[in-house]
Amino acid sequence: MDLRTRVTIYFVVLGIALLITFIGSTIPVSPSYGQLVESQVNQTVSSSGGVVSLATSIAGHNFFLSLFMLIPFVGPLIGMGILYNTGFAISAIGAFRGISGSFLLAAETPLPFFWLEFFSYAAMMTESIALTYAILKGEGWKEARFAVQIVGLVAIALVLGGIIEASLISIGV
Repeated sequence: MDLRTRVTIYFVVLGIALLITFIGSTIPVSPSYGQLVESQVNQTVSSSGGVVSLATSIAGHNFFLSLFMLIPFVGPLIGMGILYNTGFAISAIGAFRGISGSFLLAAETPLPFFWLEFFSYAAMMTESIALTYAILKGEGWKEARFAVQIVGLVAIALVLGGIIEASLISIGV
């Protein structure tokens, strides 16, 4: 797959990922369900172990999810499902707090970890498409070398995003 095609696919995937997450954030949810979701998120992402522990937890969780997005043939579908569920969880937390889920999602967009995560997820889903194309052409091993590089870059971006997110959580942002 040539670079121009890859870049075009990347930006289309990024746009769809943002749209799917936004759609999930607009789904109406009861405040009681939102309270349940928020308590589950707080249990998963607890800052009681310190910033380093929290950053490691966030980065590890996001990297694990991103690996599903890399699976040839189905990665983008899995990824879009994950991002829809993320938007839905944001809607639920917003309902509990009395805030629109789409507003809560929009409030995260200026934060650097938001973009590091979305850029990473779009890269993994784009690479899934490239791997699928290469496999169908009988050139999967050639693309696999590039996929390893993408995984490494995504890991670095998600660790950086995890550090930023944990730091912001620790100061109450």
